[in-house]
Amino acid sequence: MSLNHRTTLLAVAVALALPALSMAQTNARTASSGPNPAPAAVAIYAPNATITESFDVLAGASPNQCPTGWTCSNVSAPLGTTNWFQGNPTVFAAQAGAGYIGANFNNTTGTNTISNWLITPVMQFGTGAELRFWARTATDADYADRLEIRASSGGNSTGGTATSTGDFTTSLATINVSLLAGPGTCVSPAGAPNAGGFPDTWCEYRLTNTDGIPTSGSGRIAFRYFVTGGGPGGSNSNYIGIDTFSFVEGAGAPITSVPGSGGSIAFPPYTVGSAPLTSIITFSNPGGTSGTVTCTAPTPVEFTVSPLVITVPAAGTATTTVSFSANTAGPFNGTLNCTGSNGEAFNFPLTATATAVAGAGPSVPVPAFGDSARWILLLVVFGLGAYALRQRWS
Repeated sequence: MSLNHRTTLLAVAVALALPALSMAQTNARTASSGPNPAPAAVAIYAPNATITESFDVLAGASPNQCPTGWTCSNVSAPLGTTNWFQGNPTVFAAQAGAGYIGANFNNTTGTNTISNWLITPVMQFGTGAELRFWARTATDADYADRLEIRASSGGNSTGGTATSTGDFTTSLATINVSLLAGPGTCVSPAGAPNAGGFPDTWCEYRLTNTDGIPTSGSGRIAFRYFVTGGGPGGSNSNYIGIDTFSFVEGAGAPITSVPGSGGSIAFPPYTVGSAPLTSIITFSNPGGTSGTVTCTAPTPVEFTVSPLVITVPAAGTATTTVSFSANTAGPFNGTLNCTGSNGEAFNFPLTATATAVAGAGPSVPVPAFGDSARWILLLVVFGLGAYALRQRWS
């Protein structure tokens, strides 16, 4: 056989072996048994979800794949042959759609610690935030798995090390925190994980601000496949899958004002014709994104506001100026109404009193001179001048 033919046959054999090798790497340690229901045709996401992921198609090549826009960071010590990967349908089918994302005991080698991070894109945190996802392990698994769910307000967080969590310091929940072998139970209705083991059928989890999701700012959510004593030779770690992820960012933290809404803005006494009096309103935004406060011009027109639309930067402040001036004396009352981009409502009663200049009486108009009056005045002036000269020389 020629060298070219041998090379060709070798290439074909390698090409045929690679998928099988990849599939072997992404298997479970124990063969699954029991029912394996068909996945739902359509993933059911949280209502009003701002970020969703079906995990049906992952970028990259198995056994190292990741959803587009997400971060997959295996920091196990030492590294194994797999990272996160497209779920192996021979272990179990997807919860919904065409696929899911998985991780397994091959994330490390020998008997060691698995720490494999699946991190979302940057998201906004707010009041009413909700995280939903489905997870499970292999059916009748004899090796314990564990999955941590963490939050970070660090923006571009990438996870920690095999034994640390970096800036993902907020723990939202842990599935099978005590690394119990055998299947756990699934909470119904869906909520945070219970104290049992890892469910071996698809289980939905729902986490909210009560579980620790921040109410303001921005950051990321991370799933950490964290198993001590894991790996091919370990007493723990088998195979897990995650599917149908959705996140509701919730409403941003409310914008506040100084003075507070309902607080009266009373101007000191004003003298007609003097410079306008001013008062400042300061709006504060503790949220992670900029907000807007829009005001309606108050009545009467003696009160003015500038600007009427105020952009309040994230975690910052902005001001508007209320001014008063009047051309006539009297009391003046009005209301400034404003609304914030998060639904905030502000109202500020306005009061002022204008008075005339002290001691000023009614003005008397000076009559205008016509041509006749000007001639008479001129003759009088000449006459008085001639009389004065005559007296001087007499």
